[in-house]
Amino acid sequence: MKIPEIKICGLTTMKDVRLVLKYKAEYAGVVMFCEKSRRNNTMENAWKLAASLGSQIQKVAVCESPTREQVQMIEHMGYDILQVHGELGRDVLSATSLPVFRAYNVGGSDEVQPERSDKIIAYVLDGAVAGSGEKFEWNDMKSFDRDGKKLVLAGGLTADNVREGIRVMAPDIVDVSSYVERKSGEGKDEDKIRKFVERVRENG
Repeated sequence: MKIPEIKICGLTTMKDVRLVLKYKAEYAGVVMFCEKSRRNNTMENAWKLAASLGSQIQKVAVCESPTREQVQMIEHMGYDILQVHGELGRDVLSATSLPVFRAYNVGGSDEVQPERSDKIIAYVLDGAVAGSGEKFEWNDMKSFDRDGKKLVLAGGLTADNVREGIRVMAPDIVDVSSYVERKSGEGKDEDKIRKFVERVRENG
């Protein structure tokens, strides 16, 4: 079974940065321009987190239906990848110089129709409500056409179910946020990150 890369999403504190670096996740996700998310960062904090992550890890700016101006700010802050939920305007896609993770919420009766663009390097399959910590039915998406791009499995992953998700979906990247948060909801829990990383990277 192929061992996927790891993305830890929803960073908000400097301690979060230290943890993702300590456990050598390949990607770190920072939410911005998404007021309804409790993990949303101010521009100042998003900039500080990006600077602290440095070049050791791929920095992913996670946003919803961004404008061209917002994308330009993200590029200026030094993020490596743009992850887009909601609407992805063609003007935004054509204007950005960043590679794109295109995210889709899986659930209900709506069928996922992936967009095609050379700038899109990965598709993120997430639960019906992004950031809710709820998984979707993996077996329903086994035949998803990833068009030769990377597949990011997100939504409700835990140390207990991630191996099954890897077996069913064979993702290139697994994306965790809610599970590795502290009970207070403020910042990440080191023990949970350690358990999750160990489960993903164990052999067999």
